[in-house]
This record gives sequence, structure tokens and C-alpha cells, in this order.
Amino acid sequence: MKLPDCCRCPADALRRAVRTADAGRGRQRGVALITVLLIVFLASVTAAGLAAMQQITIRRSAVMQHQQQARLYTLAVEQWALLALARDGKQSQSDHPDEEWAKASALLPIKEGALSGHIRDLQGCFNLNSLWLPSSKMKSPQPGNDGQENSPDAEPTPDQPAPDQPKRSQADASPQKSPENPSASDAPEPAADEAEPGKGRLNEAQFQVLQRLLARLELKPELAQAIVDWIDPDQDPLFPDGAEDSDYNVMTPPYLAANRPMLSVSELRSIKGVDRETFDKLAPLVCALPADAPLNVNTAPALVLAALAEGKDPKDIEQALESRPADGYKNVNEFLDAADLSVEARLKSQLSVATQHFLLQVEARVGDGRAMLYSTLYRDKNGARVLRRAFGNQD
Repeated sequence: MKLPDCCRCPADALRRAVRTADAGRGRQRGVALITVLLIVFLASVTAAGLAAMQQITIRRSAVMQHQQQARLYTLAVEQWALLALARDGKQSQSDHPDEEWAKASALLPIKEGALSGHIRDLQGCFNLNSLWLPSSKMKSPQPGNDGQENSPDAEPTPDQPAPDQPKRSQADASPQKSPENPSASDAPEPAADEAEPGKGRLNEAQFQVLQRLLARLELKPELAQAIVDWIDPDQDPLFPDGAEDSDYNVMTPPYLAANRPMLSVSELRSIKGVDRETFDKLAPLVCALPADAPLNVNTAPALVLAALAEGKDPKDIEQALESRPADGYKNVNEFLDAADLSVEARLKSQLSVATQHFLLQVEARVGDGRAMLYSTLYRDKNGARVLRRAFGNQD
């Protein structure tokens, strides 16, 4: 019998209250479970991230350690190169490709890696900075037996190197004719009005050499004019095909001419008319050294040596280089006779059989680390020292 609404059973109300409470507790347990799972997930992701970061940090530390070891190896080779060049300078007055410093390019095994390096004669190429003679060097050099300038009282410096020769007295300071130097006293002096004071002048002999070299490479000889304008200190084009600020201001992006000696052969890429193909042909045969650094005829390639004279076939020069004595040519005249070359006195004074500027290139690999070192070395009678050092890239 159904009871009226006013007389509901207390037991039914109790059961309904229990069921409601159980449902609420069930929902609370579901929320708590989801919360716990979310916390576990976040903890797992955090732990995995920390573990990955730890592995990366450990690997980075190992690579940095290997990198530092590789750098130290390259610096050790640099010290060896300085000692080798200093020792060679005391043993020989000439430099050629058969000497110890030139042949030391073997791959050396080291712990967890390898080490390789070689020394290059920087004076075995055409010196672009020799195209312009600064005002401090307006006087013609006094050619000696090896074609270098002789300064009896001045100490050699990287910017004005002098050969290792005995000092002469003041009475003997003037150039003398000799079988080795038949036309020293006949070398023409530049006229006083050839250049403005403090500006310098064009080295005509070297300018013609560069033009002949460009022609041999099937490049435009007019490029030599733009190269001279890049080096000379003024802002006025020196030649019809030269280039100064007005030519470079219209480039994208615009820039200015250097108007100073080149610091690196890579500057050629900035000169008007020098594209990638031109640079690839010319760069291996040229260098950027102090203006008075002579060309070493013992180490220069046949193309550069053939450009010293008009109409000279590089094949004839190659024969002279192949028949080079075991100890190299002792003086410039000996090479000129062997190659049947005839050059003017002023150009001859810029030739040599000895070198003072060298480039050391070293590569070291240790584990996952790698280091490349490029060092420009300078040698004189006082020993060898580092002029410039670069890691990773030569320029």
C-alpha cells in the first residue's frame, strides 16, 4: 500500500542520502586519480628533460675539452715551426722547396686524433702591395747579391725586413758594381716630381709584371689598374680603368676603396672587375706582404717568374726550376742565367733567393674537437716570431 506523501518512510530517505554521498565520493576519487596521473606525467617529462640536458652538457664539456686540446696541439706545432725556421736561417742563406721546413707536412698520430701541418713560403708569389711604393721608400733600393735592400745600420722589422748580411762601414755604404751586381750604380733614381710628398708613387716595374701575369691567366690586364687604385692613398682614379670611391659607392651594398696596403688577398673580391672566377685564378699566385718584401725565385711558380720578362714562355722557366740545384740557386744571377731571363736593374733588386715571411697552416683533431691554425711567421737574423695568428679561418 502506497503511503501518502506526508507519511514517507525514514528508511527511504536514509538510503537516498547514502547513495548521494557515495556518488560524491566516487566523483572525488576520479578527480584525485586524474590529478595524480597529471603530476606523474609532469614529473616524468621534467626528469626526461633534465636527463637530456645533462647528456648535452656532458657532451658539450667533452667537445670543449677536445677543442682546447686541439688548439694546444696547434700552438705546439707553431713553436716547432719557429724553431725550425730559426735553425734553417742559421744553416742556410737561401730558401728552396727541398728544405726541412718545406717538406714537413706529414700526418702525425696523436692520442685520440691526428695532427697535420705545413709551412708555405709567402714570398713565393707576386706581392700585390709592391705595386705602390710609400713615401718612406721613395729612394731606390740598393740591390745586393740576393736582390734585397741592404741597410747597414737599421734593425730589420716586419714592415721593412732586411737580409741577414754583415754590416758595412759608412765608406762602403754606396752600391758597388760586381759580377753579382753589375748595374748597382746605374739603377735610376726616381725623379723628385714623380709623386707628391707623403703620398708615394707607382712601382712601374711591378705593375708591368702584374699585367703580364693577368694576361697569362687569360684575365683582363686592366684589372691591374683597379688594384693599384685600391692600394694608393688618394681618392682619384690613377688610370682610365681604375676605380675609387665613386665606383664603389654605387655597389650594393656601397663601400669605399681601402686606399692602403692590402692586409689579405681576400680583399681582391672587393675590387671592381674581380669576380669569383677571376679570384680563383689569381689568388693562388699572389700575396699581401710589406711593399719591400722581395720575390723568392727559388719558390715562386713558373707563371709568376715568366711574367718578369715580356714574351717569356713558362715552360722554359719550368725547365730551369726542374734543373734547380739541390741546395737551390745561391743568388739571383744564377737563376736568371739558368732561366735565360733578362730583367731591368730595378726589378732585379726586388728579387731574392731567401724568404722572411712564412705561413704556417695546422689542423688538429682530438676526439670530437677540431682546430685550424693559420700563423704568419717572420724570420730575421734575430730568430723567428709570430706576426699574426688566426684560428678557424686564414683571413
